[in-house]
Amino acid sequence: MHERIDSPKPLLSIVCPVYEEQEVLPHFHRELSAALEEVVGDHRVEILYVDDGSRDRTLVTLRQLAAGDARVRYVALSRNFGHQAALCAGLDRAEGDVVISMDADLQHPPRVIPTLLERWQHGYDVVQTIRADDERVSFLKRLSSRWFYKALRYVSDADLRAASDFRLLSRAALDALLRMREKHLFLRGQVQWLGFPTAQVHFHSDPRRAGRSKYTMRKMLRLAGDGLFSFSLAPLRAASFLGIAALCAGVGHAVWALLGPGFTAWMYVAILMCFLGGAILCALGILGEYVGRIFEEVKQRPLYVVKEDSCDRNKWKRRAARRPNKDCRSVTDSGASDSSLE
Repeated sequence: MHERIDSPKPLLSIVCPVYEEQEVLPHFHRELSAALEEVVGDHRVEILYVDDGSRDRTLVTLRQLAAGDARVRYVALSRNFGHQAALCAGLDRAEGDVVISMDADLQHPPRVIPTLLERWQHGYDVVQTIRADDERVSFLKRLSSRWFYKALRYVSDADLRAASDFRLLSRAALDALLRMREKHLFLRGQVQWLGFPTAQVHFHSDPRRAGRSKYTMRKMLRLAGDGLFSFSLAPLRAASFLGIAALCAGVGHAVWALLGPGFTAWMYVAILMCFLGGAILCALGILGEYVGRIFEEVKQRPLYVVKEDSCDRNKWKRRAARRPNKDCRSVTDSGASDSSLE
């Protein structure tokens, strides 16, 4: 690894997906602007917000921020496509030599940004952040997160570590990540799968200034499922072991039925049918999950649809012309929504 020698004033892109954060956005932008004061001497800055189909006044707030700060750009998606898709929409449009992604609810403190850039200047293409244990987070949630990554690391080929979506990516790492156009995104794992030189920075999250978390237990379980099925074939192998276990249990029940006193044939048949039926349904469910994901991929639908884009259209067209393998489009002059077809 070597010391990074860059041309003066590299462009720093800050990408922030937001969903119904009208109360906290002004607080976040003030703290972000204050943190960026420490780095503006060495970097040009762009701030890109992605509204993930908010139903409150989040989009109105983003328009106001863009009108008052020339560094701010925003993209509004037509509906709620999910945190990972919104983050991908922002990364698609980030033009920086280095890109930092973070949530806009102040759980990812902007004061850590200078530390991330320092690690990048020392030659790391990826700088992951690790949230320190927070007593405000329930013990069950902290324990489940820790064990999930341990289990995922055990059953997958990649060395996946617990990390947040608050990270720094070099332009080389970002371009490599954007070539992975999967429908079921697990960016935390995909970034680590790339294999670029990686550093880690620990941080303590701040309490929310306003609003409440929109990341429900259902969304967390869905993300965990995307991570498991995207990076491991263990569930399919588990179905095979389940079949072997059912076969062994059938043999055991047969021996018991022949030798055990007071065990009638219909009891043996009932137990065996229940066991085999459960094993078959479990195997079909696991297989169906993988087949369903294949179905989602072959449909080739866009990851997201853009409703409104504050980007300079001419500059966006010039950038698209330089990258012919991509077809990311913003809103047309007539107001119709165009989609990213990457």
